[in-house]
Amino acid sequence: MELSKTEFKVSAYVGSGYDVKEIAVAMNRSYHTAASHIKAIRVRNGLKNLAEITREFVLEFGDPRQYIVMFFLLLQIGIIYDDFGADMRRVKRGRRIVKVKTTRKNNG
Repeated sequence: MELSKTEFKVSAYVGSGYDVKEIAVAMNRSYHTAASHIKAIRVRNGLKNLAEITREFVLEFGDPRQYIVMFFLLLQIGIIYDDFGADMRRVKRGRRIVKVKTTRKNNG
């Protein structure tokens, strides 16, 4: 299967039994974006439906649930890393977003 990173994630969710709405919620995307990713996967790889996407994914990569666990782990690591490495934070005030400079104290 020829897949981009996002299409790989979508295929893993499809293989795990998620429907389009659940995929959209899990990836923080709209329903239509998730549906268009599924359509792109089908067209690029000559597949007809979700069952064929699942079959091809499992035959090529194995159990899709292990990839979903890995995505969540990487997401958590990324969030933790971003929290420690951020110099600028965005604060929502009213209807506009204001960038606030943060300072850190060295303990050493």
